[in-house]
Amino acid sequence: MLSYSYDYRLVALSVCIAVLASYAALDLAGRVNSARGKTRLLWLVVGAIAMGMGIWSMHYIGMLAFHLPIPVQYDWPTVLVSLLAAILASAVALFVVSRPAMGIGRALVGSMFMGGGIAAMHYTGMAAMRLSALCHYSPRLVVLSVVLAIGISLVALRLAFHFREETTPWSGKKLVSALVMGAAIPVMHYTGMAAAHFSPSTIDADMSYAIGASYLSVTGITSVTLLVLGLVVVTALADRRFSLQALELESSRRHHQIVETALDAFVGMDSNGLITDWNVQSERTFGWPRAEVIGRLLADVVIPQRFREAHTQGLRSFSTTRDGPVLNQRIEITALHRSGHEFPVELSICPIQWGDKYHFAAFVRDVTERNRAQQELARKVDALARSNAELEQFAYVASHDLQEPLRMVASYTQLLARRYKGRLDADADEFIGFAVDGATRMQTLIHDLLSYSRVTTRGQSIAPTDAEVACKNAVRNLRSAIGEADGVVSVGALPPVLADATQLTQLFQNLIGNAIKYRDHRKPDIRINAKPDGELAIFSIEDNGIGIEPQYFERIFQMFQRLHTIKAYSGTGIGLALCRKIVERHGGRIWVESRLGEGSTFLFTMPQAERLEG
Repeated sequence: MLSYSYDYRLVALSVCIAVLASYAALDLAGRVNSARGKTRLLWLVVGAIAMGMGIWSMHYIGMLAFHLPIPVQYDWPTVLVSLLAAILASAVALFVVSRPAMGIGRALVGSMFMGGGIAAMHYTGMAAMRLSALCHYSPRLVVLSVVLAIGISLVALRLAFHFREETTPWSGKKLVSALVMGAAIPVMHYTGMAAAHFSPSTIDADMSYAIGASYLSVTGITSVTLLVLGLVVVTALADRRFSLQALELESSRRHHQIVETALDAFVGMDSNGLITDWNVQSERTFGWPRAEVIGRLLADVVIPQRFREAHTQGLRSFSTTRDGPVLNQRIEITALHRSGHEFPVELSICPIQWGDKYHFAAFVRDVTERNRAQQELARKVDALARSNAELEQFAYVASHDLQEPLRMVASYTQLLARRYKGRLDADADEFIGFAVDGATRMQTLIHDLLSYSRVTTRGQSIAPTDAEVACKNAVRNLRSAIGEADGVVSVGALPPVLADATQLTQLFQNLIGNAIKYRDHRKPDIRINAKPDGELAIFSIEDNGIGIEPQYFERIFQMFQRLHTIKAYSGTGIGLALCRKIVERHGGRIWVESRLGEGSTFLFTMPQAERLEG
């Protein structure tokens, strides 16, 4: 076997070129990724050529660093093929890292192609050697060199993909990554060189296209490679700078369009209080054209005289504290129109630092119409509240004052029925019966109206209340009706709630009473339960009665709404409206779930209270 040695100066040079080529690769990945159309294709081609030349130059200089005791020449067509392999591998790398996403599968396939291309470049370059010796390879080291090429390619692809969005021309992380890649790439090359062993041979090599290597050729290859890589990197940096400037200009243009088309007035002001920007809506809001206000003091243009001193003091205070009472919030103030009239505006001001100076961006909205609408709404709400209060008071007074004369009418009609029933003819008995029934129903109606009006006007304070006790009180009050219907009422565990105890009992009593009343031939089976729902408790009163059709689920909670005749089921049509009013007074809601002929479940919510002691 022939002995060999290395020129470590050329080895160091090959590593330096590998580092530069790696940095160029990381930078070019960003340019290919950000470019579009033909520009993207141009960067891909130029980048592949530059990267390929860098990788190939590192390989070729590493070959020239390898010294044998016999003359060595190189077949230039084969050398050219090795250069094309390096360019192809670089093109694959740049194409892979320019994709929108790079999963592990794509990265592995790309690294196999790129690593295979680099390995092909290396061993094609080795095959270009022309010398009076035979080359033998260690299979294990050859396989190791290929595995290293693929592994290094995988790392290179991941790093290039990671840094492709980097906008700064130089960064510490990118430099470190280039050093790592640049040190790793020669590892594969010199592993491949270690796999080769040469033995003397008497067979003459084909020298048809062979050329010799000298320090002049090394200098030329190095110079050209460095020049190409340098030009590419400088061009990429310049392209990045121009691209950023173009983006900044485009962003500025879009910002200007957004400001000009905004529905709010936009006013720009510097730290001295001078107007620097004034959009179209500002002209409409304040009546001043842009040309007449730019460069003027904001206080002289839109701030009423009585507020100008406070504005000036605020600017002085900001210059030292970098804060102010009206900054970074929405406030309502009074503004001045060009015509001299004042009007209310909603204002938000944000300070913006440009270099060592501060500017202010103010968005202003004329709220004259909004305030007028709010005042009108408040006036109507007040009028409606007064009207409702007067109606409730009227209903209470009317119901209360009608009770006594109605009680007298009912008493005398009942007396007539008892005393003269059978003494007069059948028509008289029937007429007296109608009068008694009407007076009784009127008494019930007035009683229910009085109860309805008292929910808000005569209600007790809301306090922690044992719902289970309130429910059992309601059941006790209905004991006679439950017994007559031969019904069963089951009360589950009910939580304490924040409620008016009397109204809660009335609520249970109305709902249980309805469950007893609206039944068919079956015996009433009523189940009362509750479950927590955050801060609320949901109560349910379930029965096996006649049920309700879905289209009436909302109607039954309205005043005087009945689904049945008086003859079928007695009542005034106020009971469920009263239930809704009680529930709403407690901040809850009430609804029904039912199927006709299968029964109904009335549900309502109440705010839960802490568990009561004892």
